Amino acid sequence: MERAEVVIVGGGIIGASIAYHLAMRGIKDIVLLEKELFFGAESTGKCAGGIRAQFTTPINIQLSLASIAAFERFAEEMGAPVAFHQVGYLFMSTDPAQWEAAQRAVQLQRSLGVEVQLLTAEQVNDLVPDLRTDDVVGATYSAKDGLADPHEFLQGYVKRNRELGVRAFAQRPVTGLEVKGGRIQGVVTPAGTISTPRVVNAAGAWAAQIARMAGVDVPIVPVRRHIATTAPLPFISTTYPMMVDNGSGLYMHPESGGLLMGMAKRDEPPAYRTDVDEDFVMEIVGAAVDRIPSLETAEINSAWAGLYEVTPDHHAIFEAHTEPEGLFTCAGFSGHGFMQSPAAGETMAELILDARTTLDISDLGLARFSTTNHQGREEVMVI
Repeated sequence: MERAEVVIVGGGIIGASIAYHLAMRGIKDIVLLEKELFFGAESTGKCAGGIRAQFTTPINIQLSLASIAAFERFAEEMGAPVAFHQVGYLFMSTDPAQWEAAQRAVQLQRSLGVEVQLLTAEQVNDLVPDLRTDDVVGATYSAKDGLADPHEFLQGYVKRNRELGVRAFAQRPVTGLEVKGGRIQGVVTPAGTISTPRVVNAAGAWAAQIARMAGVDVPIVPVRRHIATTAPLPFISTTYPMMVDNGSGLYMHPESGGLLMGMAKRDEPPAYRTDVDEDFVMEIVGAAVDRIPSLETAEINSAWAGLYEVTPDHHAIFEAHTEPEGLFTCAGFSGHGFMQSPAAGETMAELILDARTTLDISDLGLARFSTTNHQGREEVMVI
């Protein structure tokens, strides 16, 4: 029978980061399993690639700050040809209540070390001349936030993992977890069972399904999110930041000479759906044209949908389960998985090997959902 010290379920960037950090801590017998044809085929490969520290709760800010530092050194550390474009994140508020909340968030962000500025509408136009800002009452901007290609960074992890001896398998779904005497015993796959004392559930939108195989309930549901891109546009600068309209939830950033656009459909029900709702794509385009009128003549190049892995409070779950012992969960990032993946991997490695973590993740365990003392919903939820 095949054996491993640790089996990680989920070959997206969270699973790959956990594998890397475990291997760097000296765990040599690691198996990483992905059900799809290639690693990162689901949420990682379909996300917008934003990386930010402008959050409204301390733990999300801390996870992102640690991850930004890792993204900055990633190319050298991994020996990978990747680029982190620190063009910044620009959040625009369009009513006084939004602006008050944004300024309170900035106070928290600055107290934790985030370099963030408060901008007027005129300063927003200095940054991005093509934006319509007549309704903008204020904006926040952090130049250290930015954009990256999730596929490139995932491949950097995958390549380095293989060099470190991680056994990574695509097209190998998990069909069951073996539990005996209250402990994890193995992982069942169509290619055979892998005997292991530790399983890490990093299956993203499928994390609840994996957990149920061990008799565990985790409150993670899949929610479809849409993205569209335009053909190249002469007025889009590669130095433009990620632009977010706090009112509509629209986000946009430069992509392949054109513009990438996304927005949450607020009444989207949980489901494993990645088909494209053409009508909603046109709503996204309409919101983008409203914010950048010169987009009116733009040609839509492509559109796709992927899955958020959503928890009730839009914060990730980090859990070392006691029933069964040996099961760990790192999932539910609610659209923030790519940007927080380096810190998530390092934190999970600490939790698995040391039973304690450098970052205080006590508010990210499953217990928060059975009490009233849990993290609040993010005021702005974008990739």
